[in-house]
Amino acid sequence: MGKILIVDDSEDNREVLRAVLEHQDYEVISAESGEEAIRLAVEISPDLILMDVIMPGMDGITTCRTLHTHDKTQGIPVIMLTAKNEPEDLQRGLEAGAVDYVKKPFLMAELMARVKTALRLKAAQDKLVVQEKKIAVMELAGAAAHELNQPLTVINCQVKLLEEALEEEGVFPGSREIEIIYESVRKMTEIIRKIGNITKYRTKEYLLGDKIIDLDEACEDEVEE
Repeated sequence: MGKILIVDDSEDNREVLRAVLEHQDYEVISAESGEEAIRLAVEISPDLILMDVIMPGMDGITTCRTLHTHDKTQGIPVIMLTAKNEPEDLQRGLEAGAVDYVKKPFLMAELMARVKTALRLKAAQDKLVVQEKKIAVMELAGAAAHELNQPLTVINCQVKLLEEALEEEGVFPGSREIEIIYESVRKMTEIIRKIGNITKYRTKEYLLGDKIIDLDEACEDEVEE
């Protein structure tokens, strides 16, 4: 369902929210201070943060602002829970990076509706980011194939000229070394062709769990009609 971080200095408030959210099958983590919230957000990358505004030490506004300046946490949506009703206070929360706010005391039904909306928006944004990355990878692949193809063609032509010169002089005609170069050029040409024909984003496992583009699955040749 989603991973939600609750931030509130009141243990009673944290436990009430935890019970409601876990009943809806959300995974819940809690923090009692802004400092702890920042640490946990970096470590676990929750899908949503529910944060009280008034807390000792680092308050909710400052915590939210800090989260949105950190590379690892700036994309996490924050819903502020506040007893303040002044428009200026609500504006400060939104300017700090909060996506929504719920006034205390609140109805759980209202809170859950806002939670679900925030999570749906987060999922849509995450999907869009992934899609943009895939497009960027394919565009980069096309550019790389174009740039690599020209020097590879030069290498192939120069090897042919070298082979002809050697044959004219009777030096190592059809040498094994030149054949190795030809074979390497053919392999590189095939790889570049596949890179230039990438139409899908497909990966495979590499060393130490890293993922690399699976050229055989990603190139146009593999697309079924």
